[in-house]
Amino acid sequence: MPKLKRLLVSACFETAQRRRQCSRNKGHEICKGDKCLVIKENMAKNNYCMECAALIIQKAQQELGCLCDELEE
Repeated sequence: MPKLKRLLVSACFETAQRRRQCSRNKGHEICKGDKCLVIKENMAKNNYCMECAALIIQKAQQELGCLCDELEE
């Protein structure tokens, strides 16, 4: 059987080992020791503070919900 296509990008939560800047909002700082969302796209790693991570995950849930609704139609 063929391998299934992956719909979601590679993402995980990490503890920052150094100070980072949020990729969504440059005014948000991720301090050393803070938990942050890391999304890997192509060869880039984008870091998101927990505030922005919650918004990103909420949007993804809405989009997946819409896809599920369309599937059931």
